[in-house]
Amino acid sequence: MRRTSPLRHKSTLCLERRVLILGFLLSALLLWQPLRSAAQSDSLPYAQIGQYAVGVQRLRIEGDPSRVLTGFLWYPAQADERLAYADYGYGKRSALARFEAPPERSGAPYPLIIFSHGYGSHAAQSVFLTEQLASHGFIVLAVNHNGSTRGDTDAQTSLTLGWYWRPRDVLSQIAWAEAVNADPQSAFYGLFDFARIGVSGHSYGGYTALAAAGAQLDFKALSAYCAQASRLDLACLARDAEPFLSQVLVRDAKRGTWRVPHDERVAAVLALAPFNAPIMGAQGLAAVNVPTFVMVGTADSVTPPERDAYPIYEQVGAAHKALLSLEGAEHMIFSDCIPLLATLPHCNDAVWEAARAQAIIKHFAMAFFSATLKGDSTARQVLNTPAVFEGLRYQSTFR
Repeated sequence: MRRTSPLRHKSTLCLERRVLILGFLLSALLLWQPLRSAAQSDSLPYAQIGQYAVGVQRLRIEGDPSRVLTGFLWYPAQADERLAYADYGYGKRSALARFEAPPERSGAPYPLIIFSHGYGSHAAQSVFLTEQLASHGFIVLAVNHNGSTRGDTDAQTSLTLGWYWRPRDVLSQIAWAEAVNADPQSAFYGLFDFARIGVSGHSYGGYTALAAAGAQLDFKALSAYCAQASRLDLACLARDAEPFLSQVLVRDAKRGTWRVPHDERVAAVLALAPFNAPIMGAQGLAAVNVPTFVMVGTADSVTPPERDAYPIYEQVGAAHKALLSLEGAEHMIFSDCIPLLATLPHCNDAVWEAARAQAIIKHFAMAFFSATLKGDSTARQVLNTPAVFEGLRYQSTFR
């Protein structure tokens, strides 16, 4: 059987499913303009740019010689219009973050957020969100996960080793931040607050975020799911990982699951169209006991919400959790599209205007991290709002 990645689109689907999705997208196009116009009047205060200027620097982490990580660091910065705006490559330029701007120390220490990209993507895949977080007083780190980054992808290897290495990459970023935070010679000396750590991620990065917060792997649950699933179901590629993972992970005898490397200080998880609930199962997801926010598009054909996002929301052990569904949205709604790829289908959602969807995502993401990592009571009220906006479905246990 040909191996395919979680971020490949409809080419892996059977003919019948292609026809169903095509029919849905054609009908959704008829609803596009009403949805866009009706939503324009909605109030999204947390989608506004925050009080801080934003700086960005390139990141290189050499903690493990066998796995050197590169990426970006976004942070509250001193305003300096002489500095150039960030260039992320592939024709993607920022209109907010300035390259190597000096950090703003007045609001330190700042909560730390790690962002994990999806399979075949890259550290700067969602700068609309990472820059926004920095403008509101968060420091954000994101690295390219070796083996599952654009130009460096191997589906079979990534879907075997990645279940282990991706959460390890999160720990490496936290360790790097601890080192520069303790170094008086570093520009980031004393800027991080490690009592307030959040993790976010998209697709395979959504799994990464959950794992970094304690989610465990359950291969019995995965096997039971795959016994009934389509042979083309991407989640079932992970079955090949068990021989490797059983050698590097520790068994949780009580749950019958495998413990993934994680950090007990992670205090909040934002999972965007997360991938592969079956590999974690109910027992593995129950190990996540920190506030969790899941977002997904209801038309996601890569990580179908019925398989992934919805069970994750129901089964995580967190007392406080929320689920936001964007009606008719596809998988890449949570990612920026670089100009060089702007004409490709996945860069143009059939139902949602990108700017509007990103404003909604920023609003709820910012409210979530502000409430959980900063104790913002107004933000918590946003999470407790039973009626939100047209085109959205929302449920929450926040009170």
